[in-house]
Amino acid sequence: MKSPKSILALVVLALLSTGLAFAGDDKKESKAAGCCARAEAKGEKCGHGCCAEAAKDGNNCEKCKGSGKIEKKEEAKKH
Repeated sequence: MKSPKSILALVVLALLSTGLAFAGDDKKESKAAGCCARAEAKGEKCGHGCCAEAAKDGNNCEKCKGSGKIEKKEEAKKH
């Protein structure tokens, strides 16, 4: 028969590992796809349909190697 301490240790370990597994899903790093970054540097919008579709939902295009939500850029205050 297993001791109560070892059973408790296994339960705590299982709960910690479950918590760590879900902690990473909360926030993905926001990374624009390369095609979108190049277009933005030129002052244009990316011409890929997949990027436009992802942008409608507020996401970066994962098909073009982007990830996470599109970050809103704060404009400089005008006086």
